[in-house]
Amino acid sequence: MTAPLTITPGGRSDRSDRLAALLEETSPEARLARVEAATRPAHPALAPVLPDGRLPRGAVVTVQRDMSLLLALAGGAVTRHDWVSIIGMPNVGLSAAEAYGIPLDRTVLADDPAQHWALAAAELAPATPLILLQRTSPAPPRQLRRLEAILRETGTTLLTPDPWNGAVLTLSTSDVRTHGLGDGWGAVSHREVTVHCSGRGRARPRSLRLLLPGPDGTPQPLAPAVEQTTRVVDAATA
Repeated sequence: MTAPLTITPGGRSDRSDRLAALLEETSPEARLARVEAATRPAHPALAPVLPDGRLPRGAVVTVQRDMSLLLALAGGAVTRHDWVSIIGMPNVGLSAAEAYGIPLDRTVLADDPAQHWALAAAELAPATPLILLQRTSPAPPRQLRRLEAILRETGTTLLTPDPWNGAVLTLSTSDVRTHGLGDGWGAVSHREVTVHCSGRGRARPRSLRLLLPGPDGTPQPLAPAVEQTTRVVDAATA
C-alpha cells in the first residue's frame, strides 16, 4: 500500500523529502564517504588491485609468501598519528618497513608472544589500528573468533602471512624477476612482480604487474607493454 501523500508547512511533500534523502544517500559523494569509513588507504601503486582501491577496516588480510608486499600494504595504510603493532615477526627488516612507510617511532614490537599471540593482538587492537601478525603457535578456533570480533569492533586491520579462514582478502605474488644480481655478485636494485588479489563475496580476482620495490625502494607501477613498444617505435622513427 502506497504511503499517503501529505503536505508540509513549507509546501514540500513527504514523498519529495524521501526522494531527496534517497538521492543524497546514493550520490557518489555519499558512497565515497561510506567506502572511506569502512576502509584504509593503500599505496597508489597497489590501489588498482584492491577492491575500491583500499584495504578493509576491522578485518584480516592474508599476504602469502612475499614480505615486501605485506610491508608495502602496511606502509600505504598508515595514516597520520596511526600506531602499528608487529607481533611474532622477529626477523622482519625494520629498515625495509620504514622505507615502505611504517613509522618506527609509532610501532609496538612483540617479537615472541609464544602461545599468547592472539591475546596480544586482541589487547593491542584498540590502540593500534594496524597489526602485522605471524602466528607463533596453534590457536583454538574460539580465540580466533574472539580476535576477529575485536577487530570488527575496533576497526583494526590485521595483515598476516599465514593462511586464515576468515580473511576478507588474500594477496600473493608470482612471476618474480629480480634485477641487479649477477653470478655471485651485485645487490638487488628492484623486482618485477605480478600481484594477485582475491576476496570473499563479490570481490572479483584482480592481478597487477608492478615494481616491488622499485629503484627508489617503494612500489611503482609498471608501464604496460603496449606503451613501452610505442615509445620504442617513436624513438626509432625520430
